[in-house]
Amino acid sequence: MSSLKEQKELFVSNLLGGTILEIYNVTAVSLSAYLSYNLISAYSGYNITFPVDFVLNCMTILLSITLYSNSTNTLHFLILAPGILAAISGSWGQKDRKKSKSKIPRDANGARKQLLVKKPFITAYRSHMLVITNFAILAVDFKMFPRRFAKVETWGTSLMDLGVGSFVFSMGLATSRAIIKQRFDSSKSTDYRFKLSQYGSLIMKNTIKSLPVLALGLIRLVSVKALEYQEHVTEYGIHWNFFITLGLLPIFFAIIDPILNFVPRFIVALVICIGYELIMVNTELMAFILRSDNRMDTLVTMNKEGIFSFIGYFSIFIFGQSFGSFVLTGFKTPNNLFSMCSYQRYKKAGAKPGIFTVTTTQGLVIATFFTHALFWYVQEAYFVSSISRRLANLPYVLWVVSYNSLFLLGYNVIESVIAKPGASESKILDAFNNNGLLSFLLGNLFTGLINMTINTLSCNAPVTFAILVTYGLILSTIAVLLDRYHIYIKL
Repeated sequence: MSSLKEQKELFVSNLLGGTILEIYNVTAVSLSAYLSYNLISAYSGYNITFPVDFVLNCMTILLSITLYSNSTNTLHFLILAPGILAAISGSWGQKDRKKSKSKIPRDANGARKQLLVKKPFITAYRSHMLVITNFAILAVDFKMFPRRFAKVETWGTSLMDLGVGSFVFSMGLATSRAIIKQRFDSSKSTDYRFKLSQYGSLIMKNTIKSLPVLALGLIRLVSVKALEYQEHVTEYGIHWNFFITLGLLPIFFAIIDPILNFVPRFIVALVICIGYELIMVNTELMAFILRSDNRMDTLVTMNKEGIFSFIGYFSIFIFGQSFGSFVLTGFKTPNNLFSMCSYQRYKKAGAKPGIFTVTTTQGLVIATFFTHALFWYVQEAYFVSSISRRLANLPYVLWVVSYNSLFLLGYNVIESVIAKPGASESKILDAFNNNGLLSFLLGNLFTGLINMTINTLSCNAPVTFAILVTYGLILSTIAVLLDRYHIYIKL
């Protein structure tokens, strides 16, 4: 009889995933939750408490991947019903209420001076992604979690495959904030000519920033080996793990920084993932990665999935950064669909901002249509492989980018149409957004402790659900408490 470790490894191995349409429908529960939350907040006048906040923004997501995994449309209705009722009952009482308008300083051209304003829809997008990620990494070890949602072995799509790519995309979007701020600082020089000293300094700075995450990767490696924790070797390899991928992203970003100063990030990301795909399908690289008989040959073969999939994840990271120029900014800057603008260039453009200058919504509509069209074309093309998270190939990259573009657009539209000035924002979503890395670390830690403490494969549905609810409640409480005391560990 096989050991419990082997049983758990087999439980998450050789899976085939599910359909893209179902994955979109299940994860769209987060959009329904955000819509319902905003309707209740905007029309009821009710000060949303922590329990209601937790039910709307966490429990609904947990239900979508467990109890309601086979009846997602019913769950959508149950989530939206309270919001719709609040809107209907509250609309009459607010007819005479004057709409408050935020007074935002403007420059001579009438543009808002706040370049980087807080946008609640981005907070909701990032936080819901973290919530579903934290639930999934634990739930996958229980029988209650559908196997079609767990990571596929090689070819196919699943909710968890999409989750790791979305995590990287979100990380890229978040890191673009500092780049935009630096570019637009009127006191900075716009001279982007290559300087070896500055280049070396940037690489060193990003390397130092990455050391804590890389250290976490090393700690996870040592602890997994020492505790004989279950491993899925074909996911990243024998020594590699997701923390190592996350830690290396800023370092490689610094390495190609001179290119990013002159070539639009979207183009750079596209070239990276297309080049990687062409190399794989026209050489023996794909066969080399997928072979099982060479696993123990060298250090590279031991970690080949992690090493080569990093190329795909890196392109996703750069794609995420490319969205920052029109998603994060509070006003339009010249040609922001493709580039991050300097203050001098913004002032020089004046009344002629350029044909690729868009609002946040316009940019997301264009990006969504383009990336989905490109994704579906690549899917039908004969010269590329199928979607593979294990390889992080071209179809996988485009799937992740197109999905995140669509959902960002969904959150943006909900905020633009429903949200009102002064409406209460979710304390839980704010807390997860402000402590994204910490919540992810705690999720991994609790997942390991639970797996080491109990046999997850023997838990029935009521016990499983109770564990997952308690786990989510603890994570949410910790995040809110840390946020209250202004303790932040950002992604």
